[in-house]
Amino acid sequence: MRYWLFAFLLSGVFGTLSAQAPKDSLIVYDVDMYAQFRGGVTGWNRFVQENLDVRYIVSSIDSTTYVDYGLKQTAIMEFTVCEDGIVCDIEIVNKNKISPAFAEEALRVMKKSPKWTPALKNGRPVRTRFKQSIVAVL
Repeated sequence: MRYWLFAFLLSGVFGTLSAQAPKDSLIVYDVDMYAQFRGGVTGWNRFVQENLDVRYIVSSIDSTTYVDYGLKQTAIMEFTVCEDGIVCDIEIVNKNKISPAFAEEALRVMKKSPKWTPALKNGRPVRTRFKQSIVAVL
């Protein structure tokens, strides 16, 4: 009898724990304040300038690549900013419109991003998707 009571209580505890969703499992799109890079646009531009290395891109691009993608390339990054400001789930939305070398470098820079100020909904930080561009003139 004790065993069944213990098993029943234990299954109730595990059932409750597994039914709870992780804190940051939902992405909120309708926010009161959007996520932003700490330091705003000026801070973002400084971060990109200090971390984007176009030397490898320039040396790896041949004349055909210049014709296909141009001298000025813009990578539109879409990513998640979690409640704690960490950036994850990074994607390049327009990957077919930029050179592979620039796509790789833009991803490297974005993965290096420091924490952002998270989006707010009802005064609380929430997980949300965000778009930001990285531009390079080669």
